[in-house]
Amino acid sequence: MKKTVVSALVAAVVSVTALGDLIVKDGDTLAFLGDSITQGGQSKPDGYVNLVLRSLALEGIQVKPVKAGVSGHKSNNMLARLDRDVLSKRPQVMTLSCGVNDVWHKDSGRGVSLEDYKKNISAIFDKCAASNCMVVVLTATMFEKPGMEKFKHNIDIAAYNDWLRAEAKRRGYPLADLNDDMWKAHAADPSVKLTRDGVHMLPAGDRLMARGVLRALGMSEARLAALEWEKWKPVWVLCRFDLKPDADRNEYLSKTKGVLDAVRAEPGCREYRLLGDADTDWDKPQRFGERTFWMLEKWGSVAELKAHLEMPHMKKFGPTVRPLRSSSTFHVLEDVIP
Repeated sequence: MKKTVVSALVAAVVSVTALGDLIVKDGDTLAFLGDSITQGGQSKPDGYVNLVLRSLALEGIQVKPVKAGVSGHKSNNMLARLDRDVLSKRPQVMTLSCGVNDVWHKDSGRGVSLEDYKKNISAIFDKCAASNCMVVVLTATMFEKPGMEKFKHNIDIAAYNDWLRAEAKRRGYPLADLNDDMWKAHAADPSVKLTRDGVHMLPAGDRLMARGVLRALGMSEARLAALEWEKWKPVWVLCRFDLKPDADRNEYLSKTKGVLDAVRAEPGCREYRLLGDADTDWDKPQRFGERTFWMLEKWGSVAELKAHLEMPHMKKFGPTVRPLRSSSTFHVLEDVIP
């Protein structure tokens, strides 16, 4: 990428962040490159990657995620797979979480020195710039161990993070200083537990990481405070739809099928299925018939269910099938015995 184009891209990011606007827009591709911390963040519904995606969706921003966290990977591994796993998907923005294994694996002789780390990360930054991909830099998280202040890996990783902070500032990249956030959390409450093993996140750690990433993406403190992830719990929805006698059943099924992929792609959607009577012998007296359907849904929270109902694809879908129904019911349920 030419220097003038890079400068314009950086200036645009600085400008929108200063205004409190998000630097990702609806329909953008957002990548998450990292190690096992990111892999956990993308595999757990309440992991930091998925909390970021779910929270953006509540703002009306549904991005196309590229989940590129791989356990055990260091800066050299991430550089080697950057083109294949990330840049080939043409993301507008990529978060980078790297450094823990570069330091940790020195214990087994497989770590990455600070000088080599700088070269690897610089190459990642350069490749992203050449592909018009803005990088959101995440400082490497702390090692939550007894005697953390004097723990050798925390002392070692400080230099890696100092360089990351300086390089992010030099390039004009947004920074999520997660390492600093973790130290502040411990200072505020010494009993706080953010990881399950000193490295990999517990729910509180994932929430801390998600807040840091969203803040770096430009989300305001007021919106972050309003998310209240701790109070989120899954809800089920059971809908019954009865078709009019003269309604075309195949037309109804076709229209419903047309919206399934869009709904299932919503970050808060856990389940979304249209059901009808099963073909069995023993329950014939209890069947509802082929013109009655049930929609079984599961959402990560009530907030995400409400956001789903306001999605453009739902506002478009509803009026097309409503004339085909004679009646409908809508029930929001929660687990009685989890």
